Amino acid sequence: MSHLKRLRTALLVGLSGLFCVGVVSASKQSVEQKTEQKESKLVKPEAIQGCYEIADLSWKPDLELGEDEVFITPPKRIQLLAEPGSVGLEKNGYLVRPAPGFPRSVHRASYWEATGPNTLQVVFTTGTSGLSMQLKIEGETLRGKAKTHWDFPRRGQTAQVIAHKTDCGNNR
Repeated sequence: MSHLKRLRTALLVGLSGLFCVGVVSASKQSVEQKTEQKESKLVKPEAIQGCYEIADLSWKPDLELGEDEVFITPPKRIQLLAEPGSVGLEKNGYLVRPAPGFPRSVHRASYWEATGPNTLQVVFTTGTSGLSMQLKIEGETLRGKAKTHWDFPRRGQTAQVIAHKTDCGNNR
């Protein structure tokens, strides 16, 4: 009888183990499917890559920042790339660069990330200060709001953003 009890116990332990492996596997597969579904609902880099002319930003409130204005000023024309960032903060998204022939800003890192099927965030940062833009894709135009961020207590500012798709050629 003890042989049957041991066999039954071994069988129950084995089946329990298989059940647990199945649950973990199904759970992992479910998480992977959800990640893929979420990514499939995000704007594709190839759909918006290219150059965009950013209209002047009118920050509210106007804090008259003087020399600090450079920290909240992106390049006048930017290029959104479909290339993922590989260094520092740029690992958070795809690369953003000044369009060919346009000067760089003071920002050490600039990247964009998809936030929805027709929305994205563009970030320009020194690592401590800068701006982020929450943008909606409207045909060939990106429209939304920019916000400042600082590494010290300073009143936040916002500005409306309008960026029109343009040629990436070196014609300023």
